Order: sequence, then C-alpha cells, then structure tokens
Amino acid sequence: MALATAASAQVVVTVNGDTASATISLTDNNGTTYDADVTIVFDTPQNLTPAALNLTATIIDPAAIDPRLAVDQYGNSNCYLSLLPLGTFCPTVDPAFPVMITVEPIVLPWLFTSGFDGGDSGDGVFSFLNTYQLEIHTHDLVYTDRSPYRVFKAPIGGNFHDLTDDVQPGSVRVRGRGGAFSEFVVANDPRSNLDLLGAEAVSLEKIVELDTRILAAIISDGLRLDLLDLLAQVNALLLVDLTGALAALDSLIDLVDTNSGTDLANVWRADHTVVNDAGEIKELCETLRFSMLLQQGASAHP
Repeated sequence: MALATAASAQVVVTVNGDTASATISLTDNNGTTYDADVTIVFDTPQNLTPAALNLTATIIDPAAIDPRLAVDQYGNSNCYLSLLPLGTFCPTVDPAFPVMITVEPIVLPWLFTSGFDGGDSGDGVFSFLNTYQLEIHTHDLVYTDRSPYRVFKAPIGGNFHDLTDDVQPGSVRVRGRGGAFSEFVVANDPRSNLDLLGAEAVSLEKIVELDTRILAAIISDGLRLDLLDLLAQVNALLLVDLTGALAALDSLIDLVDTNSGTDLANVWRADHTVVNDAGEIKELCETLRFSMLLQQGASAHP
C-alpha cells in the first residue's frame, strides 16, 4: 500500500512512500494539550509501515530528563561553564513542550509485513540506507532569531546528544539527520548564544563525539586514519580558521558518502543484525557542521 495509517493513543502515524508522518496531541492531567507534527524521510526504506516504525509519544517530567541532557552518550558534558561570571548552562526541556517522541522499530511477522506494503525486501524487516531526516514541528514553542531550540536523541533510557542540523520558524521546526533511533526531545540549549566561547564549546564537544564514533566503527585502518586525519584538521582550525575547518569537515562528509555501502556499512535494520556506521558518522558530521555555522555567526556578531 502506498499509504498506510496507524493510531496509538493520541499519536496518528501515516506512511507514504519513503516518508513517515505523525500527528501528536497529548493532554496532561491539568487539561493542557501539547501538539506536534513529526516527519521522517528515509533513504531507500524497505517494509516501512506505521506498525513497523512503532512511533510513540509521551508527556515527560522535565526534571527527570534534564540530567540525561547534561551528559552525552559517551559521558562527555553537554554543559558550558562560562569564563565570565555567568554560571553553568546546560540543555533543558522547556516545560512548554514536555514531550518525548520514541521511535523503536519492531520486527513484525513476515506474513504481516510483506505482501502489499511496498518496498518489500523479502524478509519483512524494516530497514533503510544511510540516514533519515527528522523534523519536529510544534506551535507550543516560540521561534526567535538564532533560536536555542535543538532536537536531542538518546538510546532508550540513555543520555542525550544533539542531533540538530537546522532550526526553522513555524513556530519551531527542529531538524536532524540520524543513522539510528530511539528517543527524541526538543530542548532549550542556550550555549551557542551565550558568547563566542559558548559556541566554540559546543563544536568542540561534537568533535569529541565524532572522534569516538569513528574509533568505534568497523572499518579498515586506512579509512579510519583518513577520517581521523580530516577530523584532526577540523579540530586544529576550529578556533583560528573556521572557513578552513568547514572545508575540512566537508571533505570528511564527502569521504563518508564515497565509502558508504562499500567500505562503510550503511544499512539500518529493525532486527539490529547490522550496525549503520556510515549513517551514525554522517549524523554527527551534519550536526557538527550546523554548530560550526552558528559559531561562524557568533564570531561575526560578538
């Protein structure tokens, strides 16, 4: 079927071709309703259905989630201690939109998932190549110039890391590119807008994340060294030649794209039998690039 629909509580999910869309409307015990539209565009999805995608949403207590935003998935701090007497600043969930979106695809019985779903791989398992593009759009948050809102992702129950590669008005549209799932929140992250040092700190933290992920990838030593060499150039130029640092990062992204599907595994499957190294590295590259562009803006407007 080209178009399929599923409803779970106050979450309605539709699939049309390579795009999954969700309409979310959650009401808390005080009668306050939180609304959002979620769009996920996949690269070459197979067996994509609302049931297989398993997208859900819940109202959360920001105080319970904020500690998971203070430290990323690798144990690095997501906070910024200003050299000026401004204090420590960490990403936090805005009480105006205390919603967690969980995408935890499941493996359905083959006879159920195959047939007329479209894009059938033959085994009924949902999969995609490289990365997906995620957008969360909500009118519960107010967009401002250089908006501090970001989309953060975490493994189930784990710590969050920034996924953002764009923020647009309407009221707030946060976008990110990912190579794997699970939990997503929109957080208020003031670090990039505090001062130039705050913007640089965010980029440096993302370089550390990317370095850790490249080291964990199952790839040849030669390709790993090439990727790490380009990342080292980004790191060396970040504070002295941002244009050169962006050029080195673009070369790193090109190298990932060139090797995706050959020397870099680039398939994600719901049965978790493979690891999407290309997609997860690309995810971190794109959000680093976004942070560096914000850093460039902060440098131009100190």
